[in-house]
Amino acid sequence: MSTRLRVLNVEDSDDDSALLRRALRKGGYQLTIERVDSPETMIAALDRQEWDIVISDFAVPGFGGMEALKLVQERGLDIPFILFSGTVGEDAAVAAMRSGAHDYIMKDSVARLLPAIERELREAEAHRQNRELEMQLLQAQKLESIGRLAGGIAHDFNNLLTAIIGYSEMAESELPAGISAVECLRNVQDAARRAAALTQQLLAFARKQVIQPTIVDLNHLIDDMDKMLRRLIGADIELVSLPAPELGSVRADPGQLGQVLLNLALNSRDAMPNGGTLTFETANVRLDGDFARVHPGMAPGDYVLLTVSDTGMGMNRETQAHIFEPFFTTKDPGKGTGLGLSTCYGIVKQSGGDISVQSTPGSGTVFRIFLPRMNEASGAAQEGEQAESPRGVATVLLVEDEGRVRSFLERALSGHGYRVLEAANGAEARQLIEEHGAEIDLIVTDLVMPLMSGAELLKWARERYPGIRTLMTSGYVADDDGQADLRRSGAAFLQKPFSRRELLRKVQEALG
Repeated sequence: MSTRLRVLNVEDSDDDSALLRRALRKGGYQLTIERVDSPETMIAALDRQEWDIVISDFAVPGFGGMEALKLVQERGLDIPFILFSGTVGEDAAVAAMRSGAHDYIMKDSVARLLPAIERELREAEAHRQNRELEMQLLQAQKLESIGRLAGGIAHDFNNLLTAIIGYSEMAESELPAGISAVECLRNVQDAARRAAALTQQLLAFARKQVIQPTIVDLNHLIDDMDKMLRRLIGADIELVSLPAPELGSVRADPGQLGQVLLNLALNSRDAMPNGGTLTFETANVRLDGDFARVHPGMAPGDYVLLTVSDTGMGMNRETQAHIFEPFFTTKDPGKGTGLGLSTCYGIVKQSGGDISVQSTPGSGTVFRIFLPRMNEASGAAQEGEQAESPRGVATVLLVEDEGRVRSFLERALSGHGYRVLEAANGAEARQLIEEHGAEIDLIVTDLVMPLMSGAELLKWARERYPGIRTLMTSGYVADDDGQADLRRSGAAFLQKPFSRRELLRKVQEALG
């Protein structure tokens, strides 16, 4: 089987160029070869297309091998450069190698040419793969740094939103119906909830959300969202679903996976303004070590593959290089936040998977999502609407370092009948536990606090009162260690921001 090889030959002799062609074809190469003999023709050839290798005579009238090497280097092209000459002396050859030539071969030693080309092509491919890995690493580091920034902003922002939503909700409940202030407060709540949704996108990108994974069948999830997706993309776009039979299950947050499907569908819709086809396809796949090596964070094994493809306008390489960065968008101002695909990236990564894009301008786009495959039977837990919680009769220790949030929580709980003990930090909470330990039915604590985290406080409290109930709240979880601390604590969890109703329901659940 022949190997394709694109050769740029710097040579003034037709006979010597023919000698090179015969040697390469004899070696099994299917050639695309162009001979150049001046700076102008070489520049034109380098600009016109990509080359696998440059093979140059050392001495060409008015233009030699060293000048040709310099032209390659000036363009930043990392391709093999071999001197193939009958006139180069040893000193000149050594100088050429020091200047960056990869090898030199005398024309009367053609037998050395093919092994040298094979060696340089192997090394060039290895260099290319290393560069891709370095670029992936740099991109991952860049995304991670932006993720840390997003998580830090979200922490403070979620505290503010919790207070805004909570206080406006309580004020609304205390005003008679029909008063104009009620409508104003509802608008405040609506704006705060929209801001909360934006914060959740930031956290999804930053992978700081506390996910609540269940066993999910992607075929069922896509089928459940079918009607909604069809309404969103419009009648001029055909939605095609190609579910794999006996598809394996994945362990993930079904709400987050639904957000991924929604974001990808909306992006495909915008890429097909004149209509087209959007396809969701699933498959069971097994990934080997070669795949894992070029996809950082992935391990060989069994995965479920979700392929989302469209027949839209496609993307160029530059756009694809930035597509998962937050706030990067190709849409007009006001048409998008630039968080949709970065949110998808965060959700998939947080679920232990990988997402990639392949696109060509004018030929559509394909997203591939790999999620680790589970052996358990599929199924997804769904939470239904619940009625207002009955009035409480328990004693709650409330631990929150943000004063406005603590005040809202205290008023919401005490107003619903609970006896509330307040603490601004872990030290105050420990003192209250020592004084009232047997009386406390539930500890409600923020996870991220100075000096002593909520997880550390709960561990300390349970050592003294093993049966005490616990509920953790947080605007974000700083890192994987925080996620692990939360899981080990066994506490119920409530993501900030939340409303008074959500708080009371979660407190009742935690109390059992």
